[in-house]
Parts: sequence; C-alpha cells; structure tokens
Amino acid sequence: DRITLLLCDYRQMPNKDKYDRIISIGMIEHVGHDYIEEFFTCCESALAEDGLLVLQFISIPDERYDSHRQSTDFMREYIFPGGCLPALSRIISGMAAASRLCVVHVEEIGIHYYQTLRCWRNNFLKNKRQIRALGFDDKFIRTWEYYFDYCAAGFKTHTFGDYQIVFSRPGNVATFGDPYNVTVSTAY
Repeated sequence: DRITLLLCDYRQMPNKDKYDRIISIGMIEHVGHDYIEEFFTCCESALAEDGLLVLQFISIPDERYDSHRQSTDFMREYIFPGGCLPALSRIISGMAAASRLCVVHVEEIGIHYYQTLRCWRNNFLKNKRQIRALGFDDKFIRTWEYYFDYCAAGFKTHTFGDYQIVFSRPGNVATFGDPYNVTVSTAY
C-alpha cells in the first residue's frame, strides 16, 4: 500500500501526485534525443521536494553520439526500432536545461553487463526447444543470439556503457541526512 506502480507514458503521469522515488530502468533510450528535456521536466514535476530520480540506461560514448543518433545499426533496426542510445553528456545537459535536479551519484557498470549478456545468451540457447515451441523460427533465434554477442562485445570493448545515475534537488538533507551529525562510536 506504500508503492504505486503506473503503467503509462511518462508524459501522462498524474500532475497531482508527488513521488518519493522515480526509478527508470532502460527506458530513456526510447525517449529520443529531442525529448530528453521533456522527460526531466515531467520527472521533476512528479517528484517530491526531497525525492530521488534514479536512471539506469545503456549509453554510447560522447564522441560517437551525434553520428549514432543520425544513423542506424543492428540494434536500432531489429531489436529496438526507434531507440537511441544517449551519451552521458546528453543526459546531464538535458537534466540541467529542464530541471533543478543535480547529480548525486554516477556509476558506470558496463563491464558487469558483459557477463549478464553472456548469461542471457546461454540461458536463451539452452531453451531453444521451448522457444521454437512458442512458434519462433531459427531466424528469430539467430537474431537474438547475434544481439547478445553484439552487445556483449560492445560492453567488453567499452563501445557501450551502462550508467546508473541518482538525481536529487540541491541541499536534499531530508533524504541523505546531515553528514555533520555523526555519532562517534567508542568501540574500536
């Protein structure tokens, strides 16, 4: 009763509600370059004053971002049509232009995603019989096997990144506490 799950477009979130936490996992890649500011505006308006916004997203290096968003590749053609991997700088500039939010924590976890994709691939291939029984053909299986290999190679070579970013408003002491109000332990 303390968690509200909404299945809706981020632009259709109710304006009257304020949320302590907004968690977005693997979604901003589908927002598109032109709508990142709008995404942050919507999130900030739905976020409680002392709330947190957490984004997890697959990224592309800054120096490749412009060419990536103006072209197509295997993933954009066959796996995530219309998707666009953002650069970290694009996320930060969109946040700064459209909200009072600031970055509290950034972590790049792409090297771990390499292993995740290897596990997904192995599990997928172990279940080929069940996948075929669902009506999927060998082309479908090869496409997804290639996707897992393509992405794993991208993460291993840092062609792709995987960021987790925590955003909050400046001076959010209510959420993070007062770092100067520390109880010193007498036990060593």
